[in-house]
Amino acid sequence: MKKSVIFLLFVALPLIGGKISGFVSGDIAVHYKSIVQPDFSPPGMVFPIVWTILYLLMGISSWMVYTKAVKNKNNPNYFLRPYSIQLALNYLWSPIFFGLGYYWVGAWLALLLTAMVIGMIIRFSFISKVAATLQIPYMLWLIFATYLSFGVAVLN
Repeated sequence: MKKSVIFLLFVALPLIGGKISGFVSGDIAVHYKSIVQPDFSPPGMVFPIVWTILYLLMGISSWMVYTKAVKNKNNPNYFLRPYSIQLALNYLWSPIFFGLGYYWVGAWLALLLTAMVIGMIIRFSFISKVAATLQIPYMLWLIFATYLSFGVAVLN
C-alpha cells in the first residue's frame, strides 16, 4: 500500500471515529447548554475546534509510530495497542456522558482515558519522541476535560 494512503488512513481514523461518536451522542450542543457548568467551562463552539486538532495530532503521531516501528522491524502493535485502547475509550465518552447523561460514569471514564493517554505517551516515547510530544496537548486537554466532567457530575 502506498505511504500516502497509509498516512491518510491513520489520520482519518480518529477524525471519522470522533464524528461517529458525536453523531451517536445526539445533539451535544443543546445538551451542553442545558446542564450546569463548572467554572472555566469554555463556550460550546470551542470543543469541535479543539477535538479536530487533537484528532489530527493523534492520527499523525500514530502514523509516525507505525512507520518508525516498521522501519526498525519492531512490532507496531506493541506501540499502538495503548493508542487503540485510548481511542476506543475516547469514542465511548460522548455517548455515555451526553447520549445517556451518565455524568459520573463519564467523569470516571475521562479519568481512565487520561491515564491511558499518559501510558500511550510513555509507550510512544520509546520509539518516537516527536510522536509522544504531539500527544501532550491531548493529555492537557483531557486533564481539563476530566475537571469539567467531574464538575458537571457534581453540579447536575
